[in-house]
Order: sequence, then structure tokens, then C-alpha cells
Amino acid sequence: MPNLKINDVPVTVESGTLLLDACRQAGFEIPHYCYHPALTAVATCRMCMVEIKGQPKLATSCTTLAAEGMEVSTQAPAVADARAAVMEFLLLNHPLDCPICDQAGECRLQDYSYQYGSGDSRMEEPKRRYRYEELGAKVVLDKNRCIHCTRCVRFTQEITKTCELTMVERGARLEVTTFEGLTLDANPLAGNVVDLCPVGALTSRDFRFAKRAWYLKPVPTISRHSAMASPLWADVDENRVWRFRPRPLERKRATHFLFDEERRAHARYN
Repeated sequence: MPNLKINDVPVTVESGTLLLDACRQAGFEIPHYCYHPALTAVATCRMCMVEIKGQPKLATSCTTLAAEGMEVSTQAPAVADARAAVMEFLLLNHPLDCPICDQAGECRLQDYSYQYGSGDSRMEEPKRRYRYEELGAKVVLDKNRCIHCTRCVRFTQEITKTCELTMVERGARLEVTTFEGLTLDANPLAGNVVDLCPVGALTSRDFRFAKRAWYLKPVPTISRHSAMASPLWADVDENRVWRFRPRPLERKRATHFLFDEERRAHARYN
């Protein structure tokens, strides 16, 4: 079990623990967009970078394993500068539509912009614009908000193995879309891409523009529509259940996801 220091705090973790999780164990939250505990780590967003003593460059904590004797800093000036730079890049083309975005109130882009962003933008060129894209009858994609974390793509590749989603083009033209002729309609777990999206680019057709997140009270419960009794959150307001969401349990990968049949069962209680 490696012993290391994180911001001068000694911590002992299990072998094979990622630095990101080790930092959490020490009480230091690491910002991230692309990392998800049930998906392959790809380090595309670069928000989780930390400084490791003796290494010439910052390291992505979501792909670096904790090692014996490491001295890690999550608060160094170089780390703060890197996070501010990443936030500036992510916001270059992001629309200022928070008042109408379904993700407002539970958006990591909002939270991290406030906590780690510089507060200024040097963008003078017009922002790029895309039309809404319907990924079938369940999910709507607003590419203007997408930050290319690839969580949704990896989900369809690694979890459902149906591979409907992909990344096309390169550079400033990079975008998420479906393979030609495919939709998410036949995917029984399609609704999970909405939960996985950290910025509101993927929205549920059932919940879209229905209710503001900050009015909802999450109530822990279990699904009555599955033999597995999946743990879930029932978001409640005005004596009504507005949506069901997965309620992940530690070290139980399957609890991060919910079948669409269970997700849509909230309508039966209203």
C-alpha cells in the first residue's frame, strides 16, 4: 500500500489507486470532466492535472497511479494556471444560455468556471453554431454546449457495446454525432448519456424544459421495476416525482447506470 503526501497531508492508499481518488481520500477534490469511475480514463479534458515533485511537467491525476513516496500538490500556482487555461479553452465556443439550459444548477462547467476560471475571455471571433440534433426519440443533442469529454461515446462503446455515438472531424470542427443511419432508440440504456454529460449538451426529451434542478429534492430510494432493485434518486418537488436518476454505490460499477424502463417509471407515481 503506497504512502504518499498530498498537499503535505500523509495518506495511505491501496495499490492501483489513481491519484485523483487518492486526492479525494486525502480530502482534496479534483475537478474533472472526462473521468468517470465506470469508464476508461482518457485524460482528454486536462482539468485534473496536479504537480508531482521531481517531474518536469504536470500530470493528469485520472491516468496516474499513486506510488510510494510521491509528493503531490493540487494547489500549486502552475496547477491553478493550467486549470484556468483549460476553462478558457472550454468556454471559447460555449453559449451563454445558462438561463434556459436544463443542466443549470447542477453543471460542472458553471461550478468550475467560478472556482477555477479566470473570469475573463480573450475570445473576439464569433462562436461556432450548430443546430439541435435529435438522437432518436429519447435524447436531444445540443452540440453548442459540448466540450468533447467523450463520456457518451465511451459509454456506448464500453458499457452497452452498441457504438451508436462517435466523434467526427478534427480540431475546431470536432463534434459528437451518431453513425449514419443509427439512433439511440434501440439502446435500452440510452438515457444514461444524459446523466454522464457534465454540461447539458445531451438532454432527455422527457425532462427537457420541464423543471429547474434547484427546485428538486433528491430522495434516495430503490427501483421497483427491476429484479436488481437498482438504487436511484427520486427528484421530487410539489408532491410530484419529476425524474429518476442512478444512485451510484461505492465499488459497484453497475449502479452508475439505469435502464430506460426504470428511468421512465417515475410517471407512474404522479
